[in-house]
Amino acid sequence: MVQESSEATFLVIQRTNFVERMTIRFLKQPSVRKIKLDKFGAYAIKQMEFQRNVNQISEAMSEHFGEEAEPALPRLMKFLEILEAHDWIIWDDEEEK
Repeated sequence: MVQESSEATFLVIQRTNFVERMTIRFLKQPSVRKIKLDKFGAYAIKQMEFQRNVNQISEAMSEHFGEEAEPALPRLMKFLEILEAHDWIIWDDEEEK
């Protein structure tokens, strides 16, 4: 889930594993984790909502931000690696038709 405010965009992640649920319940911790995104991350997430593939997102970032986004593909890949490492995204293995 993406949450936008006038100042920033946040990726909102539910805390669902057993340890997190216990800390929420007994230590009164928040039930969600809010990750502040920079403008590139926020743009990439919005593109993912349109179910675009990595190359399409990279090209859209280059078009939208110009030189400022370069190197767009390596930057996007690192962002996706971080999301994947935390199990915040699930890859779709379907080939383009």
